[in-house]
Amino acid sequence: MDLVDGIEEIIRGDAVASGDSPATAPEANGAPRRRGRPSTRGLKREALLEGAATAFNARGIAGTSLADIAEQLGLSRASVYYYVNDRAELVFQCYQRACELTAEDLAAAAEAGTGCERLVAFIHRALAPDRPPTAVLSEINYLEPAHAAVVRVAHDRNVAALIGFIEGGVADGSLRACDAEVAAQSIVGMLAWARLSPYWVRGPRGQALRTRFRAVTIDLVTHGVAREPKAPFHSDMSIEPFLPGRINAFDRRETSEMKVDQLLTAASALFNRDGIEATSLDAVTATLGATKGALYHYLRDKTDLVARCYERAFDLYERFAEASKQAGRNGLERALLGTHLNVQAQACGLAPLMPQPGFEALPEARRAPLAARANRISLHFTRVLRGGIADGSCRPCDARIVSQIPAGAFGWLPKWLPDGDPRTPQRLADEICDLYHRGLKAR
Repeated sequence: MDLVDGIEEIIRGDAVASGDSPATAPEANGAPRRRGRPSTRGLKREALLEGAATAFNARGIAGTSLADIAEQLGLSRASVYYYVNDRAELVFQCYQRACELTAEDLAAAAEAGTGCERLVAFIHRALAPDRPPTAVLSEINYLEPAHAAVVRVAHDRNVAALIGFIEGGVADGSLRACDAEVAAQSIVGMLAWARLSPYWVRGPRGQALRTRFRAVTIDLVTHGVAREPKAPFHSDMSIEPFLPGRINAFDRRETSEMKVDQLLTAASALFNRDGIEATSLDAVTATLGATKGALYHYLRDKTDLVARCYERAFDLYERFAEASKQAGRNGLERALLGTHLNVQAQACGLAPLMPQPGFEALPEARRAPLAARANRISLHFTRVLRGGIADGSCRPCDARIVSQIPAGAFGWLPKWLPDGDPRTPQRLADEICDLYHRGLKAR
């Protein structure tokens, strides 16, 4: 039985809540344990939130209506309205539930001994193959301010607990010295990417993929990918050559291209920070001091804007991949330099649009070429890592999954890095790459 079939069965009332129901079964594989025996109404609400979370992660908020969710679950719209008043309330409930489950994971992991053991226990639970689907908190600003504040407080509390695990591990000697905030936020991003990557990169899905992601994420966070890391990772490679250069102000074609690039950069930065649905065209034009009419001079509509932002992003990702290939002396360096450039790009304002919920809502004609490019980049770094295993610079690993995980770390950066943060893009890139390089476990 797949997820949708199971949800349909529960919501229709065909599955009677019993001691062996999925929502009350004993903890297995690290999945959160549900206390007590929930009511039938509680089971139906849980099933609705699981189905909605899956849909929001795949198609984004803009691409998912209540009618879509009702149809997916075999319900009437009236049945959905019994639990929520509108889509915004459903998003709020999904985000609240995600924070609650994370808090449960952290509370259970806190019972472990050392800081390292707590960190591993948390990831083990958060990526449990049979864990209920949860929504990635990618568009908090879509919510009305009061609801957004509730979610932010809950999320910040969870991040603070994770930072506490890392700082405790440094204090007890089980984890190496590091920037605990950068490490914790990177791990949050990795967990989010584990839920989103199946919609972007072709390959296996379901429990088999989740099992691989959990094992690889724990191994990477603790031990890193280097075979023999002798020192913290540092690179002087700069993002400067990829920034827009000077143009001839009297060349109409160059001027037009510059304006389009400025528009795409501004939109990408807002999409990365706030989410696509939460970012209006008015917000984009206001950032540039332009009018909406000027935007429509270059673009047809918001869908066209999103697709153009993705096309610009993949142009940059491919250039980063080629530059790291040329500069790296072995497979390990090539993998780390690719991540280094991507971190700098997000931290310095170049802001290539990160893959995020809503991709599947793009028209097929725009989506298919982007998916193919995403897959090629993923395969490129898979081959880079396999080359590193062959040349002895990388430890043996599941290269297909390891190649994807850093995207979660640098993709999450715009969600948490405050304006005016004193850490330079170079320092942030070194810190995140060092997590990838040698992990956090004390040696």
